[in-house]
Amino acid sequence: MQLENFERLEEKITKAIKIIDKLKQENQQISSSYSGLANQIYRFEEKTKNLSLENERLKKDLKQREGDFKRKEEKIRRQLEKLLEKLTFVENFD
Repeated sequence: MQLENFERLEEKITKAIKIIDKLKQENQQISSSYSGLANQIYRFEEKTKNLSLENERLKKDLKQREGDFKRKEEKIRRQLEKLLEKLTFVENFD
């Protein structure tokens, strides 16, 4: 009877050791996956940060170009008005 109890205990210990080994392997795989995912998240965060900075730079550039365009448009409008005044003067002269 005692021998049977020891054999069952030995079986249970062997199964427990196998389960522990399997859990260690799974834990290692999970740790590796976690590290990989953490690295990917870091890279994505860096890309997002860089894209946000680039977006802000492009917005500033666009505003500057819009301002330049409006100034040029206003200059052209004034020049056209002057030309129209001269044409009106010439037409009235006839």
